Amino acid sequence: MAGRNPGTKLELGWISKVHVNRPEVVRHAEQIKKWRTVKGNWQAAWLLKAVTCIDLTTLSGDDTPSSVHRLCFKAKHPIREDLLKALDMHDKGITVGAVCVYPARVTDAVNALKAADCNIPVASVAAGFPSGQTPLEIKLAEIKLAVQYGAREIDIVISRTLVLTGQWEGLYEEIRQCREACGEAHMKTILSTGELGSLANVYKASMIAMMAGSDFIKTSTGKEVENATFPVGVVMMRAIKEFYWQTGYKIFYHVTGSYPLQHDLAMA
Repeated sequence: MAGRNPGTKLELGWISKVHVNRPEVVRHAEQIKKWRTVKGNWQAAWLLKAVTCIDLTTLSGDDTPSSVHRLCFKAKHPIREDLLKALDMHDKGITVGAVCVYPARVTDAVNALKAADCNIPVASVAAGFPSGQTPLEIKLAEIKLAVQYGAREIDIVISRTLVLTGQWEGLYEEIRQCREACGEAHMKTILSTGELGSLANVYKASMIAMMAGSDFIKTSTGKEVENATFPVGVVMMRAIKEFYWQTGYKIFYHVTGSYPLQHDLAMA
């Protein structure tokens, strides 16, 4: 596998003739739902793996240092000890993948995890989350502050207006500057797919986000009317595969449900 995605120059040819066959995508999504699931020990193993991919999240207006501290404790101990012992996994260090908070609560999370002698990364939403209706200068300043406070992952949210009006160059430049502001912190780009109007726009936005240097592409903020769906997942995964064929860089897919469900799930 190649290293971290450095981004590419804008290649509008990759998206200029995109057509998404919605009925076929929906049919494929329905087939996925019918796939047989693993059972027994394999099922337990996959569930444990899923826990390690979760971003345990709180994004509420009433978040406090105490509530963030409790979330961090849960992040370090996501599964009951008796269950882990029954699976002989009590000494394997099973934790969630990250703790996600607003920028103002990043320091609280960093300090709580440090006090718990835990290296779980802190992720912070930024860039005008959840609406994206914030001037770019403010978005960049918010990202830089979150990184300064100790965030190792940044969840940006795109300006949906740029997608709905076909301003692909503007979208690319906005995401590219956000990636630059992240520095060494990994960047997840939230597409807010339920507000993009079409599956074709989901595909195009996914490709632009990856060209601009995103480490992850993410379905939604969790605060839209429609969040992650199977058809959207099929389209985003296809875009990730196409980008890999073109560049050799593997981008992660991140799915978000509706809040107050306090977790996101990232996968390769």
